Amino acid sequence: ILNKYDPFDKPPCRGCSSYLVEPYIKCVECGPSPFLLCLQCFTRGYEYKKHQSDHKYEIMTSDFPVLEPGWTAQEEMALLEAVMDCGFGNWQDVAYQMRTKTKEECEGHYMKNFINNPLFSSTLLNLRQMEDHLSRTADTH
Repeated sequence: ILNKYDPFDKPPCRGCSSYLVEPYIKCVECGPSPFLLCLQCFTRGYEYKKHQSDHKYEIMTSDFPVLEPGWTAQEEMALLEAVMDCGFGNWQDVAYQMRTKTKEECEGHYMKNFINNPLFSSTLLNLRQMEDHLSRTADTH
């Protein structure tokens, strides 16, 4: 089950307590709970308890292609969410909710990567067969 993207899922910046917006910084040396900073606090060299400004860090972002160029991970999630919200085939509404892609781009990308993708369709087929089996077993009891 895909959860709706919620900006409040991310913990706040350790420096200024504002909600983190991508890209943000994760300290690689602090832990076990993640030490996260917004770009502003990172740039100012924010330090706190054991965290030093010269620690190694990672840039956290989902602004990169996953399945094909031109579609970021953020857009992939937004597309799946829009199809769930608007219903399969309502490409105009999906595109409206996406905002960054046209109706044709949404439909083409979804069909290519999620419907006509052999890996994905075999998973769907297995799920359908399992559902059929479960409903047949439930009917006989």
